[in-house]
Amino acid sequence: MKEKTKVVEVSFVCPVCQERKQVNIDQDQVLNAPRNPVPIVITHGSPEHAVTIFIDIDFNIRAVSASDIVQRLDDTAIVSFRLQKKTVPFPKKKQVSLSGLSGIQCALIALIDGKRSIDELAEALDISTMKVKILCEQLVKMSKIESVKVVIEEK
Repeated sequence: MKEKTKVVEVSFVCPVCQERKQVNIDQDQVLNAPRNPVPIVITHGSPEHAVTIFIDIDFNIRAVSASDIVQRLDDTAIVSFRLQKKTVPFPKKKQVSLSGLSGIQCALIALIDGKRSIDELAEALDISTMKVKILCEQLVKMSKIESVKVVIEEK
């Protein structure tokens, strides 16, 4: 006779849609996990988004991380030959203060229009793509730009 799997119910508030969610977690998967806390990805909502909850060995939620982009591999494999993916930073709708920013940060803010990709911005500024990615993430955290999103468009 197969032993019944023990589950522990945990609840969290989704940072994207603000809904309280309850999920059943397999006790053995957490207790026997190679690392702790254990990341568990939950997709839900419309539009669909994903939340990763990090469960410790005592089944406490240690962190919650959200993603409003859910990309399914089997879906993208079908159409990937005619689509291209690019990472695009988006500006704030209102003008932001440039006080305390470096020259390169100011130049980047001036170029960000919600259309140019990180690759295009790197080329325009004659710096590496990685440097632009890092600068953009810093500017998001400083509330100087709205966000950085992956955009998929036809080739």
